[in-house]
Amino acid sequence: MRQEIKTLWRSHQDYGVHGVELVFDTGLLALRNISISYWLGMCLPPTDHPQYKARHIWTIDLYCIAQLSALLLLCVRTLGPIVDSVIVGYVLFDIYLNLLNIVFIGKFSEINQPPLSIERSILLLMVNVVEIALAFGILYRDWLGLSTLKGVFKAILVFGTVGYPQSSGNLVLLVALQIVLDVLLLVIIVSSFVGQLGLFSNGKRRQPAGV
Repeated sequence: MRQEIKTLWRSHQDYGVHGVELVFDTGLLALRNISISYWLGMCLPPTDHPQYKARHIWTIDLYCIAQLSALLLLCVRTLGPIVDSVIVGYVLFDIYLNLLNIVFIGKFSEINQPPLSIERSILLLMVNVVEIALAFGILYRDWLGLSTLKGVFKAILVFGTVGYPQSSGNLVLLVALQIVLDVLLLVIIVSSFVGQLGLFSNGKRRQPAGV
């Protein structure tokens, strides 16, 4: 990860990245140190080698399925509010770290490998949406006293901006957190389509400034 940060600071001027964006990008790369998905990617051979491309795809996809399975298991059997919150929090952290890295670091071809498939990116994004709904459904169950089914339903209502669960005291911050993360997800999706920042670019990268 340290080498990636050095690469960012060495080439940031070529891509027109300065100021707060440079600081933010550096923070994203630093956070990769606590991301299991990025450690898995580092342990795998580069995807530009045909022999290892399928292995890389299956490993990352299986990790995403494992995250989804963990949330489904928590929907069925709780481990307690604290443990549930830690697991759910990490899944949400990993989802948004990956999406933000794709958007902000995606233009640095020396750091981020291009998406392998537009269709695969869309499918994984759909899985992310389901994971976010399940994650907050679990949190609403544990902290707002709802049933699992009603918690997930309320999380879907919040995502669709058509409803929200009743809460009081500091627990209103939990609902506010989902609203913020849902808006962030929509911003990422819209910016990826309209701004062509890399999520669905199928390997295309912005040319460095002056090229």
